[in-house]
Amino acid sequence: MTQNYFEIFNVPMQFKIDLNRLQQSYRIIQAEIHPDKFVSASQIEKNESLKKSTEVNDAYQTLKNPIKRARYLIKINLNSEENNSTLPPSFLIQQMEWEEHLESISEQKSELEKFQLLIDGEYQKNLNSLESVCDKDKNWDIAMEMLNEIQFIDKLNSRIIQQINLVESK
Repeated sequence: MTQNYFEIFNVPMQFKIDLNRLQQSYRIIQAEIHPDKFVSASQIEKNESLKKSTEVNDAYQTLKNPIKRARYLIKINLNSEENNSTLPPSFLIQQMEWEEHLESISEQKSELEKFQLLIDGEYQKNLNSLESVCDKDKNWDIAMEMLNEIQFIDKLNSRIIQQINLVESK
């Protein structure tokens, strides 16, 4: 079994982590285990270095991304990768309204930029709420529901940015 990602970097097992500390730990660990350091080593040592390096990379990519970090924390605390949560009707209505709004402004760069700021604000607000639910309340079922909302908001934000880029390229 793989080591707990938080333990690899010696950071607290919580949603809010010090990203600078994470990056520093990552660099220190990679400097010690990177396969380039084992060029003249035995094949077993090379394979072990590659395995450890891959695990450290996976752990780093997971912990530095808030959505992946939340998913990992929820998985650990619910002892499951299953996502049985459903979105509340109010959020489903909000989703439809946002989708309709995006469609209605799809060729208006300034409106798209305003909408992108609004959605980015929603993303940040929801991340802050998720931090509280994970780190203070430790309510993993609610965290899963919130994560589903955040993932939708993140995808919508990406689509808005793509649309802005498309309008700019015309």
